Amino acid sequence: MTDGRAFLGVETSLTNTRWEAAPMIREGAELDRIAGAIADRHPDMPLPVTRLLAGRDTNGLDLDIYLEPKIRDLLPDPSRFRDMDRGAARLADAVEAGTPVGVFGDYDVDGAASAALLINVLGALGLTVDVHIPDRMREGYGPNEAALAALQDRGAGLIVTVDCGIAAHGPLEKVAQTGMDVIVVDHHLAGPDLPRAHSVINPNRLDEDGAYGHLCAAGVVFILLVGLVRELRRRGAFDGDRRAPDLMRQLDIVGLATVCDVVPLTGINRAFVGQGLKMLAQRGNIGLACLADAAGLNAPPSGHTFGFMLGPRINAGGRIGSSDLGVRLLSTKSGEEAVGLAAALDELNTRRREIEQEIRAHALDMAAAQEDRPVVLVGHPDWHEGVIGIVAGRLREVLGKPSCVVSLSGDGPGKGSGRSIPGFRLGSAVIAARQAGVIAGGGGHDMAAGFSLDAGQMTGFHDFLCARFTREIGAEAPRQVRAVSGLLSTAGVLPELADWMERLGPFGSGNPEPRFALPDCRIGFAKAVGRDGAHISCRLDDGSGGTLNAIAFQAGGTPLGEALLAGRDGAPLHILGRVRRDHFRGGRAMQVEIEDAARHVR
Repeated sequence: MTDGRAFLGVETSLTNTRWEAAPMIREGAELDRIAGAIADRHPDMPLPVTRLLAGRDTNGLDLDIYLEPKIRDLLPDPSRFRDMDRGAARLADAVEAGTPVGVFGDYDVDGAASAALLINVLGALGLTVDVHIPDRMREGYGPNEAALAALQDRGAGLIVTVDCGIAAHGPLEKVAQTGMDVIVVDHHLAGPDLPRAHSVINPNRLDEDGAYGHLCAAGVVFILLVGLVRELRRRGAFDGDRRAPDLMRQLDIVGLATVCDVVPLTGINRAFVGQGLKMLAQRGNIGLACLADAAGLNAPPSGHTFGFMLGPRINAGGRIGSSDLGVRLLSTKSGEEAVGLAAALDELNTRRREIEQEIRAHALDMAAAQEDRPVVLVGHPDWHEGVIGIVAGRLREVLGKPSCVVSLSGDGPGKGSGRSIPGFRLGSAVIAARQAGVIAGGGGHDMAAGFSLDAGQMTGFHDFLCARFTREIGAEAPRQVRAVSGLLSTAGVLPELADWMERLGPFGSGNPEPRFALPDCRIGFAKAVGRDGAHISCRLDDGSGGTLNAIAFQAGGTPLGEALLAGRDGAPLHILGRVRRDHFRGGRAMQVEIEDAARHVR
């Protein structure tokens, strides 16, 4: 609930956005009452945090559970999902019989993590696990007949697809005809007709209630493994000397996938990520530990670590390198191999960034000609298929519109990737376009989708998306808005505030990190830092009795960065950013990561 007025009167900031008060489920006297009750229970909690909690929807959870989400409190019973018990029983049969298992995954973080979970847990139970991760360029997304046949030829007696399979009707029908059992574990939107398989486990099946539709594939696999261990225990598998695998040790992998797949960080997903970060800090997974070292991690792990440091490096393998590097890293037991894989992924990520920057500049130029369209669709034959999803995300961030980027091909369908904005269900739109014969294939989530189409289908698909957007939302994309959680002074940014803010995390989709406004700050010091002056470091002073270090990442050469540099001699600025500990300076030093700024409106 908000009154729609611009926060601090900022209609147009230096990043061309409007500031609005973050939505709250309570306001006025009710907000004050609940905040007071929270303060009574937690007298050491800073006022900004009590008001944040009072205004947030905690999904009906007890406050203590919300602040400290635990797996035991939030994990759903595996039996609530269709085919979950059936799939767990079939895996238990395989464990008892020593049946080799073939796994077909996906080339992104979620797919790699899902496959690694099966390798780690089924391997601990004594099974041989053979994994196939498709090559993005040669095979594309999802199960294909040749790869499934190859798994059978190499000895698999059971096949599990992870993070894919829900739309693979043809290939799975071929496998079924051979008598081979397949367990499909997926989370992508399902159509009315399910593929032919022994078990189809997907919280987004149309006959599910949707309560856990926010799970990533690795989350679904983890719940399946919980069901497997339960079934094996029921059968007496652990009555003797044999020990059940410690599933909690796998939560760093689950947390990584949950953040990187940009699913809402609510309920069990918050618990997955929170506990996963604790596991990451313990460096139990040698592959993730080596990757963190290669990425230069020098601070306590956070959701940012998963989403912006580790995830992109694992994805780089599937995007421009070898598709199986990620799953090999997450499942290796060899320190030497882990070091080598981490170094290779780090190098690939550097190259990925270079390719991405080139394509992004070209795509933005092409998108400028679509200023009057509510959805952006651009494509080119020279664009690397492995980075089009990232570029689509960058276009969406810059333009504030659903954006689709296509790598066109002269000898077959082009591959496309899209990223959406809240309110426009891109995955459903792509499925509808496929069903209408507008494109060759595709599917996805509300916020992201993949598709294939011929060059001659570009115009029709663009028109289809724009028409659907206009019907659902209107002729224009909603104006970009930054949500402001409250006001702070430079003197009020204290270590205690950062401590409590960490307890509100992990932050990400569905649980956004609070942004605070610091009004009328003078810039006492500012300089460009980092490679090629990419970042702006400065010091803020609002006259409240304390100065505050701040940094604006990737602001060099932007209106925001230029204003901060000019602010040394100029008028005060309203600053918008996130509260952080300054790990560079250590101790109890604090800083604000500046996201935006605005000139004082008189």
